[in-house]
Amino acid sequence: MKKILTIILDGFGIKEEVYGNAVKNAGMTNFIDIWNNYPHALLNCNEEKVGLPKGVAINSELAHKTIGAGRIVKSKSSIVEEAINNRTIINSGKYIRMVEYLKTSQKNIHIIYLLSESPLNSKTNDIKYIVNNLKRQGVNNVYLHLITDGEDSSKFYSLSFIKKHGVDFFGAKIASICGKYYALDKTKDYAKTQVYYDLLVNSRGVNTPNIERIIDICYNKKITDTYLPPIKTIDFKPINNEDVVFFMNYGRDSQYQIINAIVNKDFHEFSIKDVNVKVYSLFEIRKNLNVDYLLKEEKIKNSLSEYLGMLGLSQVRITEEVKEESLEYYLDGSREIDIENCEDYIIKTNKIEYIEKKPEMKALNIARLIIKCMENDYDFIIANFANPDMIGHTGNFQATINALQAIDVCLGKIIEVAKNNFYKVIIMGSHANCETIIDRSNKIITKNTLSKVPFIIMDKKVKVKNGDLPSIAPTILYYMDITLPKEMKDTELLIEES
Repeated sequence: MKKILTIILDGFGIKEEVYGNAVKNAGMTNFIDIWNNYPHALLNCNEEKVGLPKGVAINSELAHKTIGAGRIVKSKSSIVEEAINNRTIINSGKYIRMVEYLKTSQKNIHIIYLLSESPLNSKTNDIKYIVNNLKRQGVNNVYLHLITDGEDSSKFYSLSFIKKHGVDFFGAKIASICGKYYALDKTKDYAKTQVYYDLLVNSRGVNTPNIERIIDICYNKKITDTYLPPIKTIDFKPINNEDVVFFMNYGRDSQYQIINAIVNKDFHEFSIKDVNVKVYSLFEIRKNLNVDYLLKEEKIKNSLSEYLGMLGLSQVRITEEVKEESLEYYLDGSREIDIENCEDYIIKTNKIEYIEKKPEMKALNIARLIIKCMENDYDFIIANFANPDMIGHTGNFQATINALQAIDVCLGKIIEVAKNNFYKVIIMGSHANCETIIDRSNKIITKNTLSKVPFIIMDKKVKVKNGDLPSIAPTILYYMDITLPKEMKDTELLIEES
């Protein structure tokens, strides 16, 4: 059986056009050499090939779940859409009890919603549906707290959206706005989370009678959607005792810190107010967290890591904090499971104001850990380099180039040690982002794209063919001479029979 090192370049797409393409402009000599000299393929990772609608690009979360599953999996977006069409949400016992409580208590409901162009983060139809249903049932104390994106969306999306829909957001007033930099931090930088907590609970934020004007002022000061400060409208109400808070975003890791601060009485990262509230979310955030979730995410059995663990193989997974959930929870099929003989090494992500100021992130630390683990002779190593995705989402072209160059240096060091330790190396992209930073009209692109991603097996004895993202796990197992689990047997392999 072969020893395998799998390297995921998160957000690394392939596109021939050079203009605005950080991958082409980075001059990644090690990657180019590997690409030119070893069997490689291009993989579809978007739209119907991964179970998404036409024109929809996959995100890191669903990409890792698909990679681990070895089959097409349902997105949270499609689960919510089905639940709306089937009336599953409004007919659930939890939702009915929430509405009855609001009607009898006359308490406020605070809906926390990420204003994003990506339907894999949130969808306007969801909040429109819930607000309309609450209104029809006589719940009028509805306050919307919008989180602005700027990464999976245009940097200036929120202003155009509010101009189009107005502050009377489908029948409910916008109470506050804040950028995801503060509201949805997932690097355990609780100083950012505290800023958002203080807005929601302690009413600390900029007051404005004209939300469009203040966002425009922020834009003129080069403060884009991601970094918008806490802003309170004239309709603002803080979260008070016995209120209801409903988190309507799909993300799990990005919402955890703020939800934990609100519901956890033992929270100690910063000073919190003693407020008892009823908290709801669309999907489960964490086990043992006092949150009622309304829908169940599809759980995948016999994912890649779980299957290798069942076979008794030793494995290790390496990434930065910012991609911890991708490489653990989502790669494991959206399940919190203990895998035998599996170790996870999570490196702390830099806690800095602007991540693009250190585009190399912790790539060198990851490379050193990979090398150490190869020397310790694990059967299977999988590592994630977050730089292409995280820096690509900033829209900073030069910083993205620098990030890719840092990774390329790491690849050179890793490959040399892999050969000396008899590892076969597989390199892949998870989804596409950094190959399109500037478009032909000189517009900055921060969103994930529809480009294909690379797949390379550094073994000249095999032949690979173009295919789709779900084929990765069964291809790896087949290459390792391991019988496929029944759940992956219908997925087409990327290796061609000789």
